[in-house]
Amino acid sequence: MRSHGRFASPRDRGYRAGVPPLCFLTGASGFVGRHLAPRLARTHTLRVLVRRGQELPHLAGIAHERVEGRLGEVGALQRGCHGAEVVVHLAALVSFRREDRAAMFTANAQATAELAAAARQASVRRMLHVSTIAAVAYRDRPERLDERAAYNFGPLRIGYCDSKFAAERAVLAEVKRGLDAVIVNPPSMYGPGDRRKGDGSLLGAVFAGKVRVAPPGGSNVAEVGDVCDGMLAALQHGRRGERYLLGGENLTGRELLARIAKVVGGSAPRFTVPAFFLRIAASLLHGKERWFGSKPPLTSEVLQLAGRFQWFCSNKAKHELGWQAGSVDRGIEAAWRELQGD
Repeated sequence: MRSHGRFASPRDRGYRAGVPPLCFLTGASGFVGRHLAPRLARTHTLRVLVRRGQELPHLAGIAHERVEGRLGEVGALQRGCHGAEVVVHLAALVSFRREDRAAMFTANAQATAELAAAARQASVRRMLHVSTIAAVAYRDRPERLDERAAYNFGPLRIGYCDSKFAAERAVLAEVKRGLDAVIVNPPSMYGPGDRRKGDGSLLGAVFAGKVRVAPPGGSNVAEVGDVCDGMLAALQHGRRGERYLLGGENLTGRELLARIAKVVGGSAPRFTVPAFFLRIAASLLHGKERWFGSKPPLTSEVLQLAGRFQWFCSNKAKHELGWQAGSVDRGIEAAWRELQGD
């Protein structure tokens, strides 16, 4: 059974026939934005935040308004919120380099606080803040967590996790001041258009047999389209001030690599790195980074996370939003087809 919360449908609020409500979307140019923007356009008039001169090929056939600017530009955020019924905040700086910690707090936490304040001041009816499971919690053993888990990434000093958690706190602070906002926490997503898991990265590396060992931890993974549907369900039916985990499948590192290998035709690693060895490697690499800097994709922060379990239960989203993810295999298959030019 769905819990509808405060946010009413366009029909319930009596919009003029043929005039969809205006949605201000940040992050339209990214991987998730590529999939979410067309879905939003089915029921909303789109207004998107873009960098000056930036083109959005995936929106070429969709009517939309451009607001040129960056997350740190308060004026651009205020222009985006002016007259909007809905704000969907998807944009974020994602990095696992220690050198980017300050930049992530500026882009992820400070800009989110400014956007949430602008949305409240513009009397936006609802804001959907897209966070991440990396702002929830982790465990050292395989254990499924839910929205009630206490944040415990702090001692690891991982800038992305800390800045996204701070962003959630900023949104909830505006909720206390009257903003109607809902938070969603998606997992690692697979699908066409993700450069970080695509050519020259994870899928290509598994195909080429370059991944020789598996990490000892586990992650939650889902197909990007499923997660976007969950975001829309939260926008429509989520309860004000609540967060919803939009998790898919809980897999160990070895299980995930085996899934990828099955799709791409590569070789899955047979061995898993011992957790204690990974902790030593992360510590040594951290020391090296102090002198020579971080070199993605393999950084000390990535190694720290690779040894932990981020496994989650999404029963709250299932019961309140009527949403549930399918197999991540569809996302892996779609990403691989795109990389092959199909």
